[in-house]
Amino acid sequence: MPLFVEQFTSKPWFPTGIVKDTSKNESLGLFQYYNVHTEFGTLDMFDVEDIDDVNRFNELIKTINDLDDFEVWGDFDSSEIFNQIETSENKNGVNFTISNSKNSLQGIFHHFPINSWRRKWSELEESSHFLIPTGGVQWKGLDILVFRKSVRSKPIKWKSEASAIFSDMGENLGKFHTIMLETSAPRMEKEWNSRLKRLETISSSGTLWRVPHSKNTDSIRSLGDLDLNDWIIVNNDITLDLLNLGFQLFDGLVTKNNRFSCLRDLASLYVEIDNSSLVSGSESKEYLRKILFESWKKEAPKKWYSKSALDGNSGGMQIWRYDVELRNMFLAKSFNSKYNKKWIRGVKDIQRNLFNYRIISGSALGMLLSSTTIALLWPNLGMGIKIFILGAGFAIYSIGMRVYRNTSLPPY
Repeated sequence: MPLFVEQFTSKPWFPTGIVKDTSKNESLGLFQYYNVHTEFGTLDMFDVEDIDDVNRFNELIKTINDLDDFEVWGDFDSSEIFNQIETSENKNGVNFTISNSKNSLQGIFHHFPINSWRRKWSELEESSHFLIPTGGVQWKGLDILVFRKSVRSKPIKWKSEASAIFSDMGENLGKFHTIMLETSAPRMEKEWNSRLKRLETISSSGTLWRVPHSKNTDSIRSLGDLDLNDWIIVNNDITLDLLNLGFQLFDGLVTKNNRFSCLRDLASLYVEIDNSSLVSGSESKEYLRKILFESWKKEAPKKWYSKSALDGNSGGMQIWRYDVELRNMFLAKSFNSKYNKKWIRGVKDIQRNLFNYRIISGSALGMLLSSTTIALLWPNLGMGIKIFILGAGFAIYSIGMRVYRNTSLPPY
């Protein structure tokens, strides 16, 4: 491994678990430019030496407009001078707060340029339910720096009122999805199934699952890798911070599409609930998932929680939970971290249950078709017998479909 790479291997944002080699390119201004070669493809990477030094940061943003392929967007003023900076690193990159006597911004520097929705979201109307990105810097249309106005906030303290918190989360998430309805598009069955195939390969899951997806499963500007840390308290209200959302890390190694069903955002929080230490026992966690889902329904577009949209045999919530679990397994592999595979190990049981439910519905439909055929085509049958056969067929079909709906997997 080249000596210049050793400085990155201990960083929380560097995918040490899948990197094979790293090559250094000519610097672009103060951006040191690398190609990171992994088991699954090559990633562009930028680094800035001493980015936690405010003078260095001021110099960086001042020179960005002079660089080819870089673009400043939104209300970010690259000529502004800041006198204080605070930084912290995580898997997404470097989070920072920069300020001067008149202005304070919070932002993130992505070492790996990322395709995201945040520039689009900057056009949303201000809301007490969300913190909206207001500006940033892109390289070849990909985010490198993203900013928003600083706010006084505090993290959520998880105590006995977890159910009330998840209720507020669900309603806010439903409101966000209602806003996304305007820019929604039809389902992307082919792309979503291709993505699952890719994720199964790079995560080494040992599983296989494809679904047709319901016509009510629209594609939206998804939140991406949503987790509990994206929710904070601002003015005593549960608020969704969009600064670190709308993208997927290392998307170039998976698929560059980041339009998914709204159900994927819910499934991301389901995974967070199940893998958290907030509550103990499966019943408590199922209760919180149910609260989240029912609260979300109050504000979300109706067709996105219709029976067809939630039908597990067409995809439903289960297939998006599967997508999230596979992606988390891939990220754990990338960062050499452990991941709980309990849910993935139960995929075959879920598929078996869904198959049994299909048998119930198929048998009910078969009985209806058979009774209709006999009543209409069998010769020399009296009218009373025909009506009886038809009635019996409809009754069996109705009972079968009721059993199918009552035994199908819940959406939480």
